Amino acid sequence: MKLKLVALGLVLAACSTAQAPTPAWTTAVSADHPAYPQARFITGVGLSSTSADDADARAKENVALQISTRLESETSSFQKYTTQAGTSETVTSRLSVRSSFDRADLIRLVDRARQGGVFYSYAVLDRAATDRELGASMSADLSSFHAAAGTARKARAEEDAGVFGTAAAEAAKIRPRIDSAFIVRRAVAGHPAAEESEYVVLRNQLLALIEEARARRVVGVVVKSAGAENLADFTVNAVKRLGLRPDAAGCATRDRKDLTDATELDVTPEEKCSEGALGERCEVVVRLVAQACSGGVSGVATVAVARGIHPSDRERARRLAWDKVTAQAVEAAVRDALKGTILIGE
Repeated sequence: MKLKLVALGLVLAACSTAQAPTPAWTTAVSADHPAYPQARFITGVGLSSTSADDADARAKENVALQISTRLESETSSFQKYTTQAGTSETVTSRLSVRSSFDRADLIRLVDRARQGGVFYSYAVLDRAATDRELGASMSADLSSFHAAAGTARKARAEEDAGVFGTAAAEAAKIRPRIDSAFIVRRAVAGHPAAEESEYVVLRNQLLALIEEARARRVVGVVVKSAGAENLADFTVNAVKRLGLRPDAAGCATRDRKDLTDATELDVTPEEKCSEGALGERCEVVVRLVAQACSGGVSGVATVAVARGIHPSDRERARRLAWDKVTAQAVEAAVRDALKGTILIGE
């Protein structure tokens, strides 16, 4: 009888020290957690032989890694979706955007296990809840875009170049952030957001209007002095490098039908020469004023003062000053003057 009791005690002791089997989610990469199906959650398993905290961190990293991987495919999918037939190739080229998931705070640790010296952690991201959070965070940008794009579309129809340029620039500045946000929401939720379709239609209309305006935009370069060395050539070439079409007509000489997409760029050089302690001294400053022929908006810029000195020859001092008025300086001033009247770039 005593032997039987001893044997029974050994069996019970062995059973009490046996470890419970680890959950299925620790043994298969794609195994569902019974409480967190992958249809509703993005999940990640972390394991570590160091500590439970290390396993926690690895689980969260695996969730974030899955989202990053999906962002690549969703970016391609988003661009294909938003560049359907009817969208010009030029507009398509403006759809490139970088996306990243920066809401790791929404990833939750929901389960842990331990087998021997190995720690396991299970992390999840709730697709629907995260999509709602992302939607709320982009709502202000989306509202601003709709307002600005709507204003730009109305101004274009009314041939108000000034209002169009201002509103289109505002919408274009917001656009990459919204594109990026919709791509992240696709990667998280697994499908496009409800607001995406309406946004894409308006965005593509806006980009098409911007391209139309750029294609038709003409800048009349009016240099106020005939003896301004290479100033006219520098200015015309600067306009061309901005992707705009230059001519020599002012607003007053254009047909009424051409005023909407025209801007006059007045270039006024000023020379001042005098005799100083070191000899003849000349200063040159160039002032630029851009005026939209329709809409009343304008922009101004100045090429910094250039100086030339010669011991005895004023003309040589003058030329030395003009030599310092470079093509690069003129181009920078042209851009500054025109950006108040023309949507030069996003």
